[in-house]
Amino acid sequence: MAGEDLSRPSGQPVPLWWPTRLGSFLLAPIREVIWLFYVGAILLLPTLVRSEKRGQVPRGPCLFCVTHVGNFDPLFVVRQSRLWRMKAVYQVDKPYPLVRFLYRSFWRFRVTQDPGLKPILNPRTVAEVVRYLRRGGRVMIYPEGYRCWERRLYPGVAVIAHRAGVPIVPVGIENGYTLRPERETEPLFRVVRQVIRDYRRLGRVTVHFGGPIFPDPSRAEAEDVPRLMRAVETAFQDFYRRFYGLPGPVWAPPDVRWP
Repeated sequence: MAGEDLSRPSGQPVPLWWPTRLGSFLLAPIREVIWLFYVGAILLLPTLVRSEKRGQVPRGPCLFCVTHVGNFDPLFVVRQSRLWRMKAVYQVDKPYPLVRFLYRSFWRFRVTQDPGLKPILNPRTVAEVVRYLRRGGRVMIYPEGYRCWERRLYPGVAVIAHRAGVPIVPVGIENGYTLRPERETEPLFRVVRQVIRDYRRLGRVTVHFGGPIFPDPSRAEAEDVPRLMRAVETAFQDFYRRFYGLPGPVWAPPDVRWP
């Protein structure tokens, strides 16, 4: 998730594609039915690949900050945490309307890297996530974005944790590395077949729940976010080194230019 501009813009028109409250109300029952199929898929997941848990799943509101190395990462986290209604901050900018609708039904909180939508959509989503966490919710977030091979961390996870006053729980996925850059341009159903084949070959996946990283409400956001991101970077570096023998993703302040 990107965190370069999380302030709510003023005076900008809402794009016509934004769903109305009536539209969202009418779609709610359909999304609930789709969510039931989603939970059913999670329950049937062991028929494809087995998974297990390491560490403790915390009680109370928190952000599960997950390494994004595989296509089924959210399913493994939900199954091993037993938090069947857990939402997620997700990104899908590909031209797959059906996938966008399904993800909305599963995880609710969409962000984007589209420069035309980002200034409006992302601040609204961040505000929704903060409100949801303050009401006691638990949310998955993937600070690497979709492209884990870029080895970059986005600070949105720390911004949300600070504003909501909830801990960040690092989560590492061991033995589940299936994301491939070349698959971004392939047809959807071909990718699904390839991913299932990869998971069958890998075998058992282990979900590691790390110790919580707490925000400091006595600090200003601009001071607390870098502190939290350094802790997330340390946790992810450890996951990558132990699980994949690779250098982990890094975080840099927004004023540092990336190659």
